[in-house]
Order: sequence, then structure tokens, then C-alpha cells
Amino acid sequence: MSAPRLTLVAALLLAGPLRAAPEEAAVRARVDSLLGSLRPVTVEQWRSLGPEAAPVLESVARDARALPTRRARALAGLGLLRPSSAAPLVRQLAADRTAPPVLRSAAVDAAPSVLGAESVSFLAPFLRDGDPAVRRRSAEALAATGETGCRTVLRETQPASANDPLARTRTVCAEQLRTSPIPER
Repeated sequence: MSAPRLTLVAALLLAGPLRAAPEEAAVRARVDSLLGSLRPVTVEQWRSLGPEAAPVLESVARDARALPTRRARALAGLGLLRPSSAAPLVRQLAADRTAPPVLRSAAVDAAPSVLGAESVSFLAPFLRDGDPAVRRRSAEALAATGETGCRTVLRETQPASANDPLARTRTVCAEQLRTSPIPER
């Protein structure tokens, strides 16, 4: 191959990544904006990022050096954009007792949307977790899955004082089961 052709091939090979870099930077900037937002991020805002944001969100959710709240928010976004990528991470972070409670709680919150039918069996053990926030979020996530989740909350938890983090969810589940069937998700 002649020198001009080699130069042209090299230029074309290098131009691809250079063209992609501004797009990647723009996606990362939009992700960073939502992760740093003081307001709750809506489903529409996450979805507006598009599928190309999923790898960025996954890297933030896995980054042990990132703020736990930032990781939690990234996990929530990843669960909406790419549930199949979020599922193993949800399992890992929820079960990691060394992870900050806010991150474990976010993993428990995301479980129903990323684990589907297996979320009830996955979440049930968290009703007895050592952290009250994780227990409460697990009960709330189970209750949101429908009748089976509510029955699990009532079966796996014991009535306790009004200060118990599960008391409110137990009451809601009992009332919903008493008054009308809860649609399954």
C-alpha cells in the first residue's frame, strides 16, 4: 500500500473515535446532570437519555469511589434503561452488607422492575435484614408487586409497635387484601 493510502486509512480509523467522543461526552454530561439533580428524576427523564446512557449509568453504579446516593440514582436509571444489565448488579448490591444502606435500599427498590417474577423470592429475605431502611424498602417493594408480595410481607413479618419500619406497609397490605384483590405485576 502506498504512503498516501496508508495515511488515508489511518486518518479514517482515527476519525471514528474522534467523532464519537463528543457524542459520548454529551451523553455523560446529561447523565451527570440527572445524577446531580436536587429534584427526583422522572422515568421520562431517564428514558430521554436513550440506551447509550446505560453503560455510563452502569459504570457509576459499580464505582465504589462514587457517592452512595449517586450510585443509587445511577442504579435506578440503569434499571429503567437496561434491566438485563441492572439485574446482576441489583442482586450483588442488595446482598452486600458492606454497601451503604442507601445503595442497598436502591437495589431492593429496583428489584421488582428488573427481576420480574423472581423478585418476591429475592426480596423476602430482606424483610429480616439488619438494617431498618433495607427492611422497610423491601416490604414496600414487595407490596408494590401485588397480592403475592403483600401476602409475603404479612407472612414473613411480625406485628410490632407503630415505630417498626414495617408497620405501615403491613397495615397497607392487610387493608388491601381485605378490601379488594391487588393486581399482580
